[in-house]
Amino acid sequence: MSEKNTRLANTYMKMRNSFNYGWLKYEYFRNVIRYITGIYNGPRIRAIFQRMLDEEYIEAQEMYIGGGKRAIRYRHNPYHIDGYYFYENKNETTPKT
Repeated sequence: MSEKNTRLANTYMKMRNSFNYGWLKYEYFRNVIRYITGIYNGPRIRAIFQRMLDEEYIEAQEMYIGGGKRAIRYRHNPYHIDGYYFYENKNETTPKT
């Protein structure tokens, strides 16, 4: 049952282009999984999310969010593209002379 829900959530996130949203809180993924599967049990939702992390559909990164605080953000990356940062500073991508 969990595998079916994992595939369903992954397919929905692909169709929604969640990859382009950048780094998001767990809350976003929780709400999407709730909506698409109809499951409202917290531990089951977390199990589906964890399975997506284990299968590398979602990647995690620890970020500094100001004031010395750290938070973990997640990105849906079913295409396994490296080096893509949605909020990247455009000035840093231009070649330096």
